[in-house]
Amino acid sequence: MAEAGQKSGLWSWFQFILAAAFVGWCSLEGGRFLWRSWQTGIMLHGKGPDVALSDKPLVFWTLSGFYGASILLGGGFAVFCLLIAFREVIGKGAR
Repeated sequence: MAEAGQKSGLWSWFQFILAAAFVGWCSLEGGRFLWRSWQTGIMLHGKGPDVALSDKPLVFWTLSGFYGASILLGGGFAVFCLLIAFREVIGKGAR
């Protein structure tokens, strides 16, 4: 019989690494977008209107704060997934 503490399938360490890589990549791309927006003063939106710092500074900085918080949370989640994956690998190696 399998032990109750062991996880397999969906919760394997490899899938945590894939999740961390995907979320980390998305956070990196979001950070690049935000950095470009700060350098140029314009947030380019593909389907909606662009937001310029000179035209709407309150909207620009509100969106920047929201995007920045999302990027930081995404990066934190990626690190969390990596820590879980490393714990799974170290835990399996010790048994």
